[in-house]
Amino acid sequence: MKQIFILTIFLAPFISSAQFTENFDDNRNRWDVTSDNNSTRKIESGKYILETLEKDHGKFITMPHFFDPFKDFEMEASFVQRSGEDDNGFGLFWGKLNSSKYNEFVITTNGYYMIGSKGSDSWTKTSLVKPMGEPNVLRVVKDGFTISCYLNGDRVFKDELPSNGFAAGFLNYIDMVLEVDYFKVNQKNSEIKLVQNLPSGIIKENLGPNINTPADEVSPIISADGQTLYFGREDYEQNTKGVDDLEDIWYSKFDGTSWQLAINPGSPVNDVNANNPASISPDNNTLVFAMYNKFTFRKRTESGWSEMIDMGISYTNESKYQEAQLSADGKVMIFAVKTPNNIFYRTDIDEKDIYVSLQDKNGNWSAPINLGPTLNTAGNEMSPFLSADGRTLYFGSEGRPGYGDADIFMSKRIGDGWTKWSEPLNLGPDINTSGFDAYYTVPASGAYAYVVSERNSYGKADIFRIKLPQVVKPEAVVLLSGRALNAKTKEPIAAEIILDNLQTGIEVAEANSDPSNGNYKIILLPGANYGIHAAAKGYLSVNENIELASIHEYTEMNKDLLLMPIEVGLTLALNNVFFEQGRPILRKESFPELDRLVQIMKANPHMQIELGGHTDNVGSSSALMKLSQDRVDAVKKYLIDQGINQKRISGKGYGATMPREKNDTEEHKKMNRRVEFKILKT
Repeated sequence: MKQIFILTIFLAPFISSAQFTENFDDNRNRWDVTSDNNSTRKIESGKYILETLEKDHGKFITMPHFFDPFKDFEMEASFVQRSGEDDNGFGLFWGKLNSSKYNEFVITTNGYYMIGSKGSDSWTKTSLVKPMGEPNVLRVVKDGFTISCYLNGDRVFKDELPSNGFAAGFLNYIDMVLEVDYFKVNQKNSEIKLVQNLPSGIIKENLGPNINTPADEVSPIISADGQTLYFGREDYEQNTKGVDDLEDIWYSKFDGTSWQLAINPGSPVNDVNANNPASISPDNNTLVFAMYNKFTFRKRTESGWSEMIDMGISYTNESKYQEAQLSADGKVMIFAVKTPNNIFYRTDIDEKDIYVSLQDKNGNWSAPINLGPTLNTAGNEMSPFLSADGRTLYFGSEGRPGYGDADIFMSKRIGDGWTKWSEPLNLGPDINTSGFDAYYTVPASGAYAYVVSERNSYGKADIFRIKLPQVVKPEAVVLLSGRALNAKTKEPIAAEIILDNLQTGIEVAEANSDPSNGNYKIILLPGANYGIHAAAKGYLSVNENIELASIHEYTEMNKDLLLMPIEVGLTLALNNVFFEQGRPILRKESFPELDRLVQIMKANPHMQIELGGHTDNVGSSSALMKLSQDRVDAVKKYLIDQGINQKRISGKGYGATMPREKNDTEEHKKMNRRVEFKILKT
């Protein structure tokens, strides 16, 4: 008969070693030892025993891709068929991508062997095969492009046989009892490269039935504050189109002790098509979607979610799948797709690389940039997650030594570019299992990670939570929260909020406050000082300082932004306008705030203002009066140079005559040194 059957996949973990020899003296390596109606797998008396019935489809016993089949290797195993049909095959497989693409070296105990890609179905009669009950040793050696196969010490094959994927192991077909006496693999430079000083005993906690079901829960996205979890649920009866709905987006809220029952947000977020969440902004007000060859987003409005808006990132994806994430500052889209620019591009394999698209100051997005060969392999890279620090990248890969089908790795961005990365490190056997592990997401705090795994699930893929040890946490950030409010009525405002690095003048983050409650959230890097600006139609913008230069650990801060309605007589300080000490020369940190005043005046073409300059009391009255007037003149000149008619701007220096506070401390003196503007006409 010598039939080729569909095989069931079972996975076994791998211990980090370039030379792996398994004698099956125990099950410390956690081979599959489960049973079902048609098959049994067990370790007994130093043997791995596979028993399959005629009704079964055969079995793949997959040792995870701890070696690279595209590089030189040696693989060997000893088999004894104890009973069953002597014309059904068993042996080795390698270079497996899926159930239809793999290489195999199989024999039958009635004296045949077959070597080649799955489906070649070319059996060769030989006297080298030992009969049922006697051991047969199969060996595969890759040297350069050549594969050599040895049967009981004699070479029976030497030719090129390209691999498709990374999985390898042994297999058997139906109706037999097969013993594997040993299995070994040897390859240089195939160690699993682990994060240094990684502690053992890291626990994966299933998020429970409020989140997970017998269906697939995939693509988790944790909000920056760790209080809302978005994810996809596939082929579920409560999806928009029921069990025939490929995927809907669901979300759950954390009440301080547990995750609440997940909610389907319905239309317009979900429809009858596959709806996959790619990313959520730190303020929870922009939801990003990956849609084959484009990215789109919806914004939260007073009446719900907006219509889809195209982000304008141009690319072509040749894979069936893609994953993406928008960075915390909203200026970097990182995503996994297949394009002709893949490092190891092949038309016959569905393998993705990780790319990035960068937004310029005009809001335009660059063409995709491949992150380079340090990250991208000949295997499949997937589900990239750039942490809030903008430097630590977590991603899934099938192209590196690991513990299962796909493992999660971490790498650090080197420098200011996007193609230099540290060597990716495996997060270890407590986080990565012998199955599929990917879709790793972390809140701003870095306290927990949320991942997808199939082990110990309610059915298919589930979402798990992991308390992270320090060695795998991203770098510390600051989570700035607050509300944008009408300064007079304290009612919430839908405001646009922008932060600039005061040292560089570069815009580093932006957010939109929730129109229903005014809430906003922004992630900032510690160790710098920032200017925060909030603007809304009909209101004067708020411009204040956020001083984080002395902060070097994760911190949560709260700051409400009070916007004044544009009214005659209103006076506001330009808090982020700075001068050289004792001189009327503007420092470059002042330009972003003055540019926003220019924007306000251009948006309100009839507005007229009076600039007021103020000092502390250090110096003579005449000198302070002159300094304050000179600084007013400097601000006025800047506004005029930016296109504001000089007739709309008056100004006066008041010296130290109108202090905000007593000049009794350095902090109070700092508050008294200021430039204000007063609205004379709207």
